[in-house]
Amino acid sequence: MSKLSRRALASYGADRLLAGETTVKIAKQLVALLIESGRQGEADFLLEDIGWELERRKALTSARVTTARPLSSELEAELKKEIQKATGSDSVLLEEHVDRSVLGGVRIETASRVWDNTLSRKLSELREVF
Repeated sequence: MSKLSRRALASYGADRLLAGETTVKIAKQLVALLIESGRQGEADFLLEDIGWELERRKALTSARVTTARPLSSELEAELKKEIQKATGSDSVLLEEHVDRSVLGGVRIETASRVWDNTLSRKLSELREVF
């Protein structure tokens, strides 16, 4: 059996998700392919690739949001709206992480972009200048 690239597998996974297949069914198929080809260690990378493919197709953007304090529901809704506008995606899923070391501001990471507007980053930039 010829080895399918991870990108081809991610494209297949995205196609099936957008066609309405269940995530369980798709996961079983993809895991079976990875196991059969001895590539079990690539499962996490494949999930990231599927996220990238869905974002590229403007179907779904999954964003990891890091802040110093938990987001209010109003701020969460506003962030979703702004991320949707910036990426052009049909929908946005937020994964919130609280990290007090960022001091303030927000860091947003998607499959293809990073916006870092945290105070800790700004302080680091100031240290580099001086």
